[in-house]
Amino acid sequence: AGVYAGLSRAMLVSKIFELNDTMLETASSQFHNVVAQIRALNAGIELNMEGLDEEKEVRDGQVVPPQD
Repeated sequence: AGVYAGLSRAMLVSKIFELNDTMLETASSQFHNVVAQIRALNAGIELNMEGLDEEKEVRDGQVVPPQD
């Protein structure tokens, strides 16, 4: 049996939510780290950060909300 085999349903659901929160925090942290790196690597250049959002994606060269 696996690591979670002995857990109750409630404990499993709790663990899923905990992992989800951790994943979201990690993704957000990585996004902000990349933005900081881009700014540091382009210190002498004014970058347009308008519309920059960790929820958006690039499609056809445009920053847009994700498709459903």
